[in-house]
Amino acid sequence: MEPTWIPGPGRVPEFYDARIASYYRVLAWKQPFEVIGEELEQEGVENNRATRLTREREAWEEDQDFREWWGEILQDSPFLHLDDELWDAVLQQQGTTLEYPPGWRDDTIDPQVLILRGPDELPWLPRLANMSTKVYRVGVIGYGLSAKIFHIPFVNDVSDFKLYAIVQRSPKPDDDAAKDWPGVKVYRSAEELIADPDVDVVVVTTAPVSHFELAKKAIENGKHVIVEKPFTPTSKEAFELAELAKSKGVLVTVYQNRRWDQDFLTLKKILADGSLGRVVEFNTFFDRHRPEPKAQARWQDVQSPGTGAVYDLGTHLIDQAVALFGIPSSITGFTGRQRKGQGKESSDDSFTAILRYQTDEDEEGELGLTVVAKAAVISCEEKQLRYWVRGEKGSWKKWGLDTQEDQLRQGLRPGAEGYGIEVEPGVLTTSDNQGEISSTRVKGVEPKTYSEFYRKFAAALNGAKDEIPVDATTAAEVIKLVELVRESSYQRRTLDVK
Repeated sequence: MEPTWIPGPGRVPEFYDARIASYYRVLAWKQPFEVIGEELEQEGVENNRATRLTREREAWEEDQDFREWWGEILQDSPFLHLDDELWDAVLQQQGTTLEYPPGWRDDTIDPQVLILRGPDELPWLPRLANMSTKVYRVGVIGYGLSAKIFHIPFVNDVSDFKLYAIVQRSPKPDDDAAKDWPGVKVYRSAEELIADPDVDVVVVTTAPVSHFELAKKAIENGKHVIVEKPFTPTSKEAFELAELAKSKGVLVTVYQNRRWDQDFLTLKKILADGSLGRVVEFNTFFDRHRPEPKAQARWQDVQSPGTGAVYDLGTHLIDQAVALFGIPSSITGFTGRQRKGQGKESSDDSFTAILRYQTDEDEEGELGLTVVAKAAVISCEEKQLRYWVRGEKGSWKKWGLDTQEDQLRQGLRPGAEGYGIEVEPGVLTTSDNQGEISSTRVKGVEPKTYSEFYRKFAAALNGAKDEIPVDATTAAEVIKLVELVRESSYQRRTLDVK
């Protein structure tokens, strides 16, 4: 197709065949630009956008199965590549702003390039003003720390969503959702919010004991649902919600936000590039030094369905292990109270879970992969160890928790300078072919932040179902593993995962 020109301080780059243009975007998921750049440099080829695009076209031509599948989806709709300066001029000429079309929003592509799906006929530039993403109206049940810190800032950060309603049962002079969010509906009961036909997405941020019933009611009313972790107190309830959502044609996901911690994303990259070789031990910690209980007990500290350290923190650590390695073959668990004198009514404040990954490839006597997930309240350290991963070629250690929670508590919000960026790098220790061991500090990858959870959920709502940030069935499997940790502790034996 011949290049098309429009008035402006530059020119529109050429139209590409729709399937090639879309593959350019998808390739950013399959093979990041920096990987392509490294390959080009190794071959002595200049690394620029033109050579990268050539490499992408070559990959496209080799990937026949993908071409056929992707071509059927796109049905030859044209794509337009615009550089950002020209794009600004087009928008100014149209007198409007434009969101990404449904399902086509992704931060992994070159930020200097927008890839837009257009109508089948050309020219289509005059129609730009009519292209927009549906904005989903969000209702948040609960107005505590979870809602204020972990959800509302990200609802407001992602343009696909609009904060529409909040449930706050008992406002106070210094804690009033109506004053904090003028123009947002405030209900006194979850039932009122769920019954509101204008609410598209319900976010459940209440205590775990209420998660199942609230999520079930919302799903039955045709709402999409985000449930704060832990998903539900029992895996039976969790699997039921996952199946119910499928039957009702709505989406349900669980807020396992630690998948978007900067250190976890850095670790994923280190594992993917093979720096550690075959991993044999994966240690993940959420330790703190708090030997004295809080003066006023929280709901997390009192025995109730879905409370205790393994539900509160273990869901994060075990979810990360499952995201990396899948479901283990066996579990050994230890749960209880490290603090003295709290009374039997207090929930577990600490836990250790040992997840074993044995495969058919492991010979008799071989250990395979061992994952240790641990949270303690008595850990007197200047810096708390967060990860210690050991493999045949190297190891990686990281101290300190992801910075986002502290930043959010201090009032920093997504998009602010420095948000999500950690100061303390991890340490990668490797052995070369001669057996020489050396250590380097590894700078964290560019943080996607917890906004990525909501971006992915928006993409899933807009039709890209594979973009669901946390699959509900996988989240139910995590709750099953949490149950086994407790059951193993009670029985004082290792349990097989069936």
